[in-house]
Amino acid sequence: MKIFIVTVILVLLVALKMPRKRTRHELLATIQFALLMNFVTDLYLDLKYKLYWYFDKEQIEWLYLAVAVGEIAVLVIVFNYFPLKSNAIKRFIYILGWTCILVLLELYAVYIRVLHYGEWNILYSAVVYFISLYILYFVLEYTADRRETQ
Repeated sequence: MKIFIVTVILVLLVALKMPRKRTRHELLATIQFALLMNFVTDLYLDLKYKLYWYFDKEQIEWLYLAVAVGEIAVLVIVFNYFPLKSNAIKRFIYILGWTCILVLLELYAVYIRVLHYGEWNILYSAVVYFISLYILYFVLEYTADRRETQ
């Protein structure tokens, strides 16, 4: 578990120290939407279908807060550099690249026993990450600061 905490701290430091390309409003709105979408999905797929779960299935783990903090840090990095003004192909490649990175992070979480699979598998995650990143792209685009274009 120590390696998991260290990983979360390192990703959080990167997210805090990187130069900002998006406003706090843009990142906050997009990440709040992402967290809501993620928590609802996690609860539904865990409690109703038992497809996957975090830590120990029989008890509430406060370490789940570290999962949420790590997710926030990764999302700050993803959406801070999102190429909003690029063409569709560049956005597709960006989303595909981050889908691969998120799949690798999930495999790491499974390897260190933070995440456990029931009937779930990594291919499902790849599809869900890809679709979720596109949904979040639309949220980011909707909340994007338009002052510079006026």
